[in-house]
Parts: sequence; C-alpha cells; structure tokens
Amino acid sequence: MQDDKGFLWLSTDRGISSFDYKRRVFRNFTNENGVQQGAFSSGSGIKTRDGNLYFGGQDGFNFFNPSRLPVVSRPGRVILSNLTVDNAIVNPGNESPIHEHISTAKEVTLKYGQNFSIGYVALDYTSPKQNLYAYRLKGFDKAWNYVQNIRTASYTNIDPGTYSFEVMASKDENHWNNPVTTIRITILPPFWRTVYAYIAYVVILGSALFFIRRRGIQKIRRQFEQAQEKLQVSQLIEQERREAERLHELDVLKIKFLTDLSHEFRTPVSLILAPVEKLLEKSVPGNDIEDLKMINRNGRRLLNLVNQLLDFRKMEEQKLKLSLSAGEIMSFITESCEAFQDLALKKQVTLEVDVQQEEVRAYFDPDKLERVIFNLLSNAFKFTPAGGVVSVSARTEKSSLLSTGLLLKVTDTGIGIQADDLEKIFERFYQSRQSSAIVNQGTGIGLSITKEFVELHGGTIQAESIAGQGTSFLVRLPLTAAVEAGTCETPPVSNGKNVKDRQTGNENPELKPTVLLVEDNDEFRSYLSDHLKKYYHIIEAAHGKEGWQKTLGAHVNLVVSDINMPHMDGIELSKKIKADKRTCHTPVILLTATTGEEHQLKGLKTGANDYLTKPFNFQILQTKIDNLLDLNKNLKDTYSRQIQMVSPQVEMESADVKLLNSIMKYIEDQLSEPGLSVEELSRHVGMSRGSLYYKLLEITGQTPVEYIRNVKLDKAAQLLEISDYNVAQIAYITGFGTPSYFSRIFKTRFGMLPSEYMIIKRNMSKNKPTPAI
Repeated sequence: MQDDKGFLWLSTDRGISSFDYKRRVFRNFTNENGVQQGAFSSGSGIKTRDGNLYFGGQDGFNFFNPSRLPVVSRPGRVILSNLTVDNAIVNPGNESPIHEHISTAKEVTLKYGQNFSIGYVALDYTSPKQNLYAYRLKGFDKAWNYVQNIRTASYTNIDPGTYSFEVMASKDENHWNNPVTTIRITILPPFWRTVYAYIAYVVILGSALFFIRRRGIQKIRRQFEQAQEKLQVSQLIEQERREAERLHELDVLKIKFLTDLSHEFRTPVSLILAPVEKLLEKSVPGNDIEDLKMINRNGRRLLNLVNQLLDFRKMEEQKLKLSLSAGEIMSFITESCEAFQDLALKKQVTLEVDVQQEEVRAYFDPDKLERVIFNLLSNAFKFTPAGGVVSVSARTEKSSLLSTGLLLKVTDTGIGIQADDLEKIFERFYQSRQSSAIVNQGTGIGLSITKEFVELHGGTIQAESIAGQGTSFLVRLPLTAAVEAGTCETPPVSNGKNVKDRQTGNENPELKPTVLLVEDNDEFRSYLSDHLKKYYHIIEAAHGKEGWQKTLGAHVNLVVSDINMPHMDGIELSKKIKADKRTCHTPVILLTATTGEEHQLKGLKTGANDYLTKPFNFQILQTKIDNLLDLNKNLKDTYSRQIQMVSPQVEMESADVKLLNSIMKYIEDQLSEPGLSVEELSRHVGMSRGSLYYKLLEITGQTPVEYIRNVKLDKAAQLLEISDYNVAQIAYITGFGTPSYFSRIFKTRFGMLPSEYMIIKRNMSKNKPTPAI
C-alpha cells in the first residue's frame, strides 16, 4: 500500500518494509521494532481515512501511522569488546599484548607470525541486531570491509610493521557517517629482520667481499707470474696448430687431387678391361690367353687401387656405408682367394685355403669383404719371399650365447713386422722403417681401409707378428643369419629369343630398337657404339644438351647416358626425359665413374631405370638394355589389350540382354550424377533392390554397386584415351565426387594411375603410323 507521502509499504514473511522509490532506499521493520514474528497474509491490508495502515498476519494484525514513526536514530559509538591471539582470548598484563582492557587500550603489540581477531559492538539498545558494521586494517586492507552484522575481524600472516585498526557502525547501508573507533597494532619483526640482524648481514657481506677481493688480488698476482711462462707455450702451441692445419689442408688437396684423378682413371680402365674380358670369352690360340689373363689381373689390380683412393676419400668425409646382401660366405671367401692362384705360381709361393665345409648363409657386404681379403692377401704375398707359404682359414665361432661370428685368419711366412711398427700398421699413410725394399712398395692406406671395412661390419682386426718369421691377421666379424635361401644377386638375363633376333646381322636397321648413347668421352662412346650397333640402331650425342635434342627428335626407345658431362649432366637429362610427357616412357640407364651409393640414389630418384658403375661387364649392359626394351614392349602390349569398352548388343533379344541394355543406357544417361544409387536404378528397371542384386550377380558376377562403378571406370578409360580432358575433368564427367577417390579406384581396377594410363594410351595413338590414302 502507498502512504500519504508516496512511500510503498509491503508486508512479508519476515516483517514490514517501506520503499522510497525516488531514492531507491528500503527501510525494514522486524520483531525488534514491535512487528509480530509470524508471517503476514497475502492481500490482508487496509489504509484508513486518517492515514493508518493495517496489516494482518498469523498472530493478529499490526497498525501504525507512517507519519508518526520515529526517525531512524544513529547507533552509538563502537567499542572493542575482546582480543583473541592464536585462538586464545587475551587478558591485560605485563607480558600480554595489551596492558589494559581492549576497550580502553591504545595499542596492541604482537609477535611475528601470530594470528589475531578483534571483537567489537555498537552502543545501541533500541535494535542492536539491526546494526551494520565496517572495518579495515589501515596499511593492510586497501578498502573498507562491509560485513553486515558480523562483530569480529580476523587477520593472519601480517607482515611486521605498525597498522591502525578502524571500525564503525550504521543503521542502514547508506549512512556511514558515525564516528570511527581506532586502535594501533604493532607486529614485531622476527630476529632475522631486526636492525641488529641487518647490521650483522652488512658485516658478513663486507667481510666476504673483502676476502674475495683479497683472494682475487692474490690470484691475479699468481696469474701474472705465470703469464710469461704460458705466453711462450701458447705461442709454440699456436705455431704447431697452424702447421697442423696447413698439413691437413695439404693432405686434403692431395686426396682431392688423387680422387679426381682416380675418377678419370675409371674410363680408360673400362676401355682396357671390357675388350680383355670379351677376348677371354673367346678361344685365343697359343700362350696369348696367359697374356690376356695378366692384362686382366693387373687391370683389376689397378681398378682396386683406384677404388681404394675413392674409399679413402669417403673415409675422410665419413660417407662409407654398408650394402648388406644375403649370400653363402664360405664359398665367397674361397672364390676370392682363388683369384691369387696365378700370383702364387708366379712368385713361387704356396697358397693354402682352409675354409669350413659347412655352408653359412649370412648378410654381408660382398664388395667390402672382398676388398678386405684382397688387401690382406696382397699384403701377405708382397712380404713373402719365394718358397714361402700364405694360408687362409675361415671358421664360424660362437661370439656369444645366441650369436655366431666369423673368424678369418690370413698367415704368411714373410719378413714379419717389428714390434714398434705392429701398433701403427693400421694408421693412414704409415710406412715401416725397415730397410727392405719390399716394405716400401705399399701406399700406406690398404690396411687402414681394411680396418675401416671390418669395423663397418661391427668386427675387429688384429695383427700378430714375429720379425723374420711371419705375420698373422685375425679378423672377427659378427654374422646375421640369412633366413631366405637362394638369394640371387646376378643380373637378370634377357629373353633369349630377343637376343637371338638382335644378333642377326642382316636385320633391317629400321626394325631395330633405337638406343641413344650420351657420353662426352669420344673413345668410350665409339667403343660402346661399335659393340651395340649390330643389335640396335645407335644414335650418339657428345653431351646432355645434344642428347635431349636427339631424344625429342629421333623418338628413341632407350637412353644410355654418362653422368659427368658438360652443358647438361646425366642426372639433369634424366629429369627432363622423365618430366616431359612426350618422353616420360623412355627407359634411361646411367653410367658413372662414381661408386658412392648416394650418387646412385640421386640418379635413381630422377626416374632413371638402372645404374651402372664404370668399369662394367659389357654383357651386363646389353642384358639390361634388352630387359628394359622387353619390359616396355610388354607394357604397351598389355595396356593396349586390357581395356575395351563393350558396346551394347542390341540385336540380341534375350531378357537378360534387354535388362543389361536398359541398365547401361540409364547409367550412361546419369553418368555425370555423383548421387546415382542402386535404389534409383532398381526403380528404373522396375525391380526391387534385392531382386536386382541377385539378377546382376547371376548375369555379370558383379553387385549393382560394382557394376555401376565399373561402367563409369570403363567410360573414364575411354575418355582418357581419346579426349583432351584432364584427369580431374574426366572424374567429374563420369560422376566421381573427387579426383583423389577416382584415382584410387582407377588404380585398383587398371593397375595404374589415370595420368599414367592417359600418357601411355595417347603416346601409343601418336606413334601409330598414318594409313595411306
């Protein structure tokens, strides 16, 4: 209800409230003001003519005249009622934080770390429960804490210092102009934060700085006294370091020079070994066969020395890697030793080979193990005089409970090695100080490379020698058993029929496959051309740029290219051939004098089909060419026959054919719709989905989903062959949602990507002869 002044009066379940809507302020009256304690009834109220208001409730009714109500009185002064420290009430005393009662005390003194609380109350006896309080600890609290009718303030973890506690009271939340009660609170610092403690800190710090400074001065004096002595030593060390760097740079230049020179050696060595091997395969009359064997043996030795120089460069650059393959290791050791039978007869030295008879199949690097055996036997024969004995033994031994190792021992009855030299023979470029002329035949790198190869296999090598009696080298290698048997590492042999056809000298040159030889060495290129031209139609190019032009112009069937060439190297030529859609199908064989696997990998990553290292067996090159040409021909024949679009046979009148024709026509009409479903197809032919499923499965062996997909794929294959659209356009034309999904299922069906299929079919169309008119 509204009184004469416009205030709103409201009865609640806790008393009566008035609301001044202009000031937005409430004034509450409870049982402490004479209002009944029970709840008032809803709608039970009346205003009389004289201005009295009546409110009815559970305990009767209250009536009053709002104009005669007393004005709100301010509460009296707030006094402090009690002090609690660490949850214990504090009484005044000499040892107490307060010396008189808290209500009259002016100061409270507390120790560091003590928690405390202060009680307070306002002097008001009319309605004390309606008093509101606010307090703050000046210096700690940033603002007043308004706590309604709570009459206790608690604080914990207060830093040492002097604070002022203030508290005040009010009858409502809008008038806080009553006097403030204040008391000073002092928190004593701990002993480590007192003035005496800080003085001690300063004294200790000053003493420490003085001691450190004194020690520093003494250290500087000692360093100054030693500086003159160290100066000369450092100058000498710097001189030695510069000299070592100069010698190292000189060694690097020497090795680089020898490595570059060895690269140049490989091509003429190829021109020596290839004709000799070819002559050895023929019947040579008289004693010429022995001369050819001598040429071949020394050519192989020269090649081995060249390879050692290349391996030494790799050792310097830490690029040596194993190329493990499975094989029978005992027979391999026997065959490697047999290569020294001629040398043993020539030097009149007995060669004894004692190899374990039981076969041992394991993984090892044949090239590096052969070089280990070659270097050890070469070293043994070099230092063994006529009439001596060189023996080789190989056995398996248990290197641990579960693993097996190889024990290889090479023993000679030569001049032996001095004890001082025995520890240094595996060092690079080390030459013995013995006066014998035999000793100084070596280069000083053979045994160091041997040790490097052994350690690459995870093995060890050691030497035992008695001067004047002989030397023994013991090699221990861990072996990993090869589970698969019959590992074949020989190059594949081409189809005998094709080789026979190509060996016919009267074959029409126009029917021979065209092979492009790209080689900057004129003599080597001429040698290859002379030996290949009776099997193939040969085109020559002196460098990569000319080779690329002839690849485009002559429509070659295969390219054999060297890597190191002017203008354009073989790797760049291979990239261009494989990147161009006109020549990407052309096989490429790379030739190089570099033996490193990283170079082979770099060449093969360009798309080259094969890789040969100079010098090489000519028959291997010819076989590789034959195999690649046969493979290319078979691919063309296979893909030209594999995919055929079957036209509907309209002249057949059976029900099954009519059904298939209807299905085919509907699929072709809806070909570009990616949402074509089996339900729509079954509605079109007037059959249920289950009936259509079993009917198509009976007629074609395919489910409806497979049949729809295969029809679309056949149409896509036709478009890839005869249209000018790209793969993405054909994918959308034939109703596939995305080109990636189309490529994936196309490869599943046809065994190749759409782009590869398109290149093959369109190139075949281009290469077809134009019929005469």
